[in-house]
Amino acid sequence: KDRDILLEEKWYRIPLSHAPRRKPKFLAFYQGAAFKEAGERIELYGRIKYWRLKKRKEILPEEKKHPRANELYLQFFLSRVSKLRKPALNRGRVRISFGFTSLEKLRRSENIRGLFDITPMDDILEAMLKKNKIPFKREFVVKRKNGRIFRLDFALKRGKKPIDVECDGYRWHSQKQQRVKDKLRNEELKRLGWRVLRISEEELLKRPESVLKKITKYRDRP
Repeated sequence: KDRDILLEEKWYRIPLSHAPRRKPKFLAFYQGAAFKEAGERIELYGRIKYWRLKKRKEILPEEKKHPRANELYLQFFLSRVSKLRKPALNRGRVRISFGFTSLEKLRRSENIRGLFDITPMDDILEAMLKKNKIPFKREFVVKRKNGRIFRLDFALKRGKKPIDVECDGYRWHSQKQQRVKDKLRNEELKRLGWRVLRISEEELLKRPESVLKKITKYRDRP
């Protein structure tokens, strides 16, 4: 539906609570796993003409009973929607929310990591876990009580409580708003019976032996 609206009506909405603080000139559309064969990629983008601040029910009047109907959204209107010559694929399953990049990188990159110069923390940690024969599940889904989900970077099981190991890149998780979200997420996961271990980008890259010790310590807890 969102893709159809983007192509036909040339606008897109973002919850104000999740919107970036910087003012963008262009907007690129990420197609998640729900798009199946056409998912996990960015292939559409457009220049922003103007934006409006409205309640969700004003933007989508046919969804007045939606749980977030009264929440504020930014509605971006685009001059036109263009298709990239080659889509930027999410080969490493980078978690996508909102990020800034240049138009040049968007047009040139065939991998989403290249858009944001993302350090492949999850790949490094996966290699470490495999090398040390620590079983795990990547991108593990945890169902929440409100019907939504958490997608964990790495799920480890040993002892009474499973462990959520999260890779915190400096670019995203150093922001105050994101730190608050991380804290609330940790608390909810703990209530659901999980232990949460957050690994910083700096520690993983500079002190990998320390990361391994932490993971081992968490796994050995009764």
